[in-house]
Amino acid sequence: MTAHFQFLMILGAVILLLIIFVLLKKGKMTVKYSLLWLGLAVVLVIFAICPYVVYVLRDLLDVEMPVNLVFMLMFCFVLVVLISLSIAVSQLAEKCKRLTQENALLEKRVRELEKKP
Repeated sequence: MTAHFQFLMILGAVILLLIIFVLLKKGKMTVKYSLLWLGLAVVLVIFAICPYVVYVLRDLLDVEMPVNLVFMLMFCFVLVVLISLSIAVSQLAEKCKRLTQENALLEKRVRELEKKP
């Protein structure tokens, strides 16, 4: 890995960290969802500072090329993000359904109370 590419990787990871912290500060992202992105940024910094880690992982996982390992790790990261977002959407859909049902019951109750003399 060239020094220029290593510098760009570190810069990219630091920019990612700054973006996450700004989103957290402005309340655009919760801590719960930022943890995955913070983890990714930390891993990118480790890979940039110590590229030897990629080679060690490649040997441990018996992957032929380091690039394949990085693509595999990124694919796994995307899957984890998709699963966590699917869980969040499912929970929100359930809450929305429950709130709609509660709202309908309250409206019915109000109508019944308004009809009473």
